[in-house]
Amino acid sequence: MTIRYLQLTLLTIAGLTGSILANAEEMKTAVNPKHLSNTTQYGYSQATVVASNSKVIYVAGQIGVTDEGPNDFEHQVDRAFENMIAVLEAAGGRIEDVVKITLLIKDYDEEKLKYMVTKRRQVFGKNPPASILIPVPRLAFDSLKFEIDAIVVTPNQ
Repeated sequence: MTIRYLQLTLLTIAGLTGSILANAEEMKTAVNPKHLSNTTQYGYSQATVVASNSKVIYVAGQIGVTDEGPNDFEHQVDRAFENMIAVLEAAGGRIEDVVKITLLIKDYDEEKLKYMVTKRRQVFGKNPPASILIPVPRLAFDSLKFEIDAIVVTPNQ
């Protein structure tokens, strides 16, 4: 399948279900077909369509470990999100411009998922980006428990 075919398929499905915004000038549009699970309650969308006249920013993996600590999972998540926001703002983006995130969680369990859902909803609100969560046995170094990266779109200037 070509990328164009996939884009057209997503747009058709979204259009048929009425879940895509009518304004084609928007930089990003969340797609959440009604016949699929309502993932926005967990802080992410099924897909995000990006306008062709946009600038794309790729934010590298951000972590939240500090020498001062504490470095438990929740503090690392909070600082990693803060770092991601700082980088995307320095690159000319805003949190509202994020279209996709990847979450890497070491030693994943239900408590970590619960915190992650709460954090995603807090950060992204009612129009969350597409997201993938990948449980991993290890990250770059032993004390690292969480990492996030992002894809961001802004108006092409």
